Amino acid sequence: MKQIETDNTINLMSRINERANRFILAELEKREITDIAPSHGAVLAALFRDSELTMSEIAQRVNRDRSTVTNSVNKLIDSGYLATMKNAQDSRSTLVFLTPKGRELEPAFFQISQSLAMLEYQGISAEEREIFRKVLERIYMNFS
Repeated sequence: MKQIETDNTINLMSRINERANRFILAELEKREITDIAPSHGAVLAALFRDSELTMSEIAQRVNRDRSTVTNSVNKLIDSGYLATMKNAQDSRSTLVFLTPKGRELEPAFFQISQSLAMLEYQGISAEEREIFRKVLERIYMNFS
């Protein structure tokens, strides 16, 4: 029986994700923001870019299924960061938008994102980053 060659690439990606999430949580806590999870970041980023989006639009932009997005949005609504209203153009859909409390997160969100990116790519050249991202995208597509 032929032995399958393996490595720890997936495990390493998972550990990087865990450390990045710990970093984000620590940065949020420094700013006394304790009711947001790192997984909420993509939803918030989409709404910082576009002030009103439907659940389907958010799901498409953050590359998550609608049920996952709905859970995140509901948690952010419960925490007072988001609200909803009926879509005037299509009464079958609901628009999600940032509340004033949600808008207040934007500066902290971008500071944390910048700090994370600086840490993530510390000591890595622009060329290495480009190659790395291309390889990650190919690995991702292998699972599609």
